[in-house]
Amino acid sequence: MRTVELARVAASAEALRLRRLVARQGMRAAYGAGAVIFGLAVLVVVHVLIHNLLVGPLTPVQATLVLLAIDLVAAGLLAWLALRDTPSAVEIEAHAIRTQALFEMKRSVTVMSMAAEVAGTVFRNRARGGARRGAAYAMAEMASRLIGR
Repeated sequence: MRTVELARVAASAEALRLRRLVARQGMRAAYGAGAVIFGLAVLVVVHVLIHNLLVGPLTPVQATLVLLAIDLVAAGLLAWLALRDTPSAVEIEAHAIRTQALFEMKRSVTVMSMAAEVAGTVFRNRARGGARRGAAYAMAEMASRLIGR
């Protein structure tokens, strides 16, 4: 019963970790999309700036330079947010719980299989009249079965 409980805990922790991972990657994608939009705006402003430098007086150029600086700062901020990739504390803890639960489950299964092997050897030994052979023979047979796996 403990093995089933550990498997359920491991599955629950993994589901929580995956939900948090998907949410974090979704936010990164949204920030990346924002950076792309502002990057395209920078290209448009550069074109307008070049046009204003060639055609208009100095005042429209200064206004365009201010707008360009704002777009560059916004694009840089969104790109920085998109490039951050730090798992949250909940994700880290869920991963640790899953790892521990899987370890305990494997250990529990190993102990259960060892007990089943010992019980099977003892019962087979008695069924074949092994009570006359003694405990040393039963231990040697059990050791050979475990090594032979």
